[in-house]
Amino acid sequence: MKLFVCIDDTDNYDSIGTGELLENMMGEAAIKGLAKSGFTVRYQLYIHEDIPYTSHNSSMCCTAEATDLEAFTEFCENYLEENSAEGSDPGLCVLPDDENLDYSSLIAFGKRAQNEVLTKKDAYDAAESFPGEIHLSEHGGTGGGIIGALAGAALHAGKEEGRIKGKLQPLLNKPGWSLSEFASVYGVARFIDEDGNEITENLSIRFVHPTKLFFSKGQVTAVIVNENGSYMPKPKIKKNKEKSQ
Repeated sequence: MKLFVCIDDTDNYDSIGTGELLENMMGEAAIKGLAKSGFTVRYQLYIHEDIPYTSHNSSMCCTAEATDLEAFTEFCENYLEENSAEGSDPGLCVLPDDENLDYSSLIAFGKRAQNEVLTKKDAYDAAESFPGEIHLSEHGGTGGGIIGALAGAALHAGKEEGRIKGKLQPLLNKPGWSLSEFASVYGVARFIDEDGNEITENLSIRFVHPTKLFFSKGQVTAVIVNENGSYMPKPKIKKNKEKSQ
């Protein structure tokens, strides 16, 4: 069964970030034969003094394919309860990737979470429109993480834009690529320029600096820039490491 899995508010200033926790959780689920997962996407939510968050107020989501939905969901619940940081308010959402379900109301909820202060009641009310379909659960503290967990899963289901966790490192022995080669090796489905225009020409590029990928229009997307006449994936500017929630 194909799923969207999202968690939020699992960290504190001294713990690993929520994105790393999600990757660890899905890695263990794979070892146990419960699910295979895809890349992790970060969705930025609303920054406001009335919303508690650690550093960025972002939820972390991935796609997954589970062999046993009930066993996988129970595993995720237990994992969050055992591994979330002290003082956090973890929430979990497991959403079916089902094209027969109209998630427009959920997607609207996700977009609201990016622009206004919402409550747990708002989240439960949104989820109750899909009885028996959505798993939404609290796993410590106030449980307020359910708001971001549902929002992130909804935004991912709606193919809204998010940042893929981590960055691509260039292969030292291969600086030159065609876009088709780059796409095949790194799983990139879409290329755009800095203005968001689609690049369809099979350009020759140099890949010598780390770069970030994005989830956009339902596809893994890379930004290609022209630096002094040479095309390349947009370099990732190095910053001090920060945790994301």
